[in-house]
Amino acid sequence: MARSALESWENPRELVLEKLEIKRILCPTDFSEFSERAFRYAVSLARHFGGRLLVQHTVQSALNMAEAGVHSQIQRSREQMRRLMISNAVDSSEVTILLNEGEPTDRILETISRERIDLVVMGTHGLKGFSRLAVGSVTEQLIHLAICPVLVVSRMEDLADPYRADLHLGEQFLKTIVLATDFSSHSDRALAYALKWGREWRAKVVLFHAVEKTSAETRGMVDLFPEYNPYFERQVASAWERIPGLIPEQVRSECEIVYEIRHGDPREEILRVAGEKNAGLIVTGARGAGSSGAPWGSVSCAIVRDGRYPVLVVRELS
Repeated sequence: MARSALESWENPRELVLEKLEIKRILCPTDFSEFSERAFRYAVSLARHFGGRLLVQHTVQSALNMAEAGVHSQIQRSREQMRRLMISNAVDSSEVTILLNEGEPTDRILETISRERIDLVVMGTHGLKGFSRLAVGSVTEQLIHLAICPVLVVSRMEDLADPYRADLHLGEQFLKTIVLATDFSSHSDRALAYALKWGREWRAKVVLFHAVEKTSAETRGMVDLFPEYNPYFERQVASAWERIPGLIPEQVRSECEIVYEIRHGDPREEILRVAGEKNAGLIVTGARGAGSSGAPWGSVSCAIVRDGRYPVLVVRELS
């Protein structure tokens, strides 16, 4: 029997060998075009796995808003939910609607815990700078706080839509998966999920690692003497030795595995490899938010913010 996403994995490689099962999917929505695209992905995944889909909208009430005002907003949201399902030809029997009031991040996390959610599917505006702090904050907080994986759907208009009736989910969306790993513990679960998704659709899985030419230990010396970097070649060689060992033998026969080691900024190189490989999905790990709860600046957030590719973010479990 598959374990719940809410359980801690002492050995993430055990997770690789189990069949991918997604029985409970949560799709938070703010009724934007980005959320509607995520809704279509969530519907497709729920149909593929025969799972239960919960669609949640949280009304953010002002401090001085009366109870009648909150009730009115919830009623309007209920009508928007109805239109969302009608416009996407989704039957009410396929969806459980959740309407509540409060801070969206808090309410989503409560739902994940209460309903034992296996996957969250969200849209992103993909905005940069000050404007994204408002519209992107919920998504960027959740990828560091949610105990289950979070699939963030791209904003790009030309992205293949797996909801189209003439496409099977894996034909475009999951032909190639890029997994970004830094060999740390927070990459272990991401690796497991990338391989499980690859096995599910017989996709090509590209295991990618970026070696930064200037390490934290040598940055000062390299700034003074650009030719000085005694660890770089050693790091590249070590990465090539380590990366094939990440894949269990059983998995090698069930999906195509490709290895890529490059040097440069991880954010830039991950996106470059995804473009070159025509990736349908990027999988990356994420650390949990610290005491401040602030995830800004992480590699996973930067890739999500870019917006060109769907990104499956798998948080480490402490």
